[in-house]
Amino acid sequence: MELCSEPGASSWLTARPLQKLGHELNQVEFVDAIRLRYGFHFPDLIGKCGCGAQNTSDHALICKVGGFDMWRHDHLRDTLADILRYAGFKPVNTEQPMLPCDGFNLPISANIKAEARMDIVCRGLWSDMQTSFMDVRVFHPNAPSYLKMPITNLYKQHQNQKKLAYMRRVQEVEQGSFTPLVFSTSGGFAGEVGKVLERAARKICDRHKESYAETMSFIREKTRFSLLRSTLVALRGTKRRVVPVSVEDVDFRDK
Repeated sequence: MELCSEPGASSWLTARPLQKLGHELNQVEFVDAIRLRYGFHFPDLIGKCGCGAQNTSDHALICKVGGFDMWRHDHLRDTLADILRYAGFKPVNTEQPMLPCDGFNLPISANIKAEARMDIVCRGLWSDMQTSFMDVRVFHPNAPSYLKMPITNLYKQHQNQKKLAYMRRVQEVEQGSFTPLVFSTSGGFAGEVGKVLERAARKICDRHKESYAETMSFIREKTRFSLLRSTLVALRGTKRRVVPVSVEDVDFRDK
């Protein structure tokens, strides 16, 4: 029940089911969402996952086969970028390549790969004309390796991992600020996410003359439904290993 009581985790239950906002769930999705919320058993999941492991709701949300973990990440990244654009931050870019860090004395924990990218980059989030870099992570708090850890410690752990990988590189090479955006599949989020959402909400209030309470409620609903939908897809989506076939190997005369 601790996961259910996190800020924003229950916003999908109180949101009006408006199709134009993407807030509607069909019967199967609603039942699955309730089962996930309260940890109920899923009696109709397939017995074996595409990776060969025994399939459960918890396994489905951590399995890499099928690419649903990346789709969940990308869907949430795009939702957050859209919120920042609506708030008036310009420009807002996603998957922006980072500058080369050759010649910089960065810690061993830093991501120094030449192909490194940042999930969201915008200007003016914390101060005028400063570029803000944000990287998204979504973890499943009921994964076997996390069961003995308090949720607050999990958020801190994932925030610190992101900071160790990117903060120094962003500060020294990009001359910007770095904020990790850590969410759980249950709908909660780390403290630094709350600061970003609050900043966006206040900008939206000023720009569109909306009340702060209604704006923050709307933002939480958008992020929560983004997480919920991508989580539900991972439960029911097809997971199997696909062997790519080159077009050069296809004989179009063989019918």
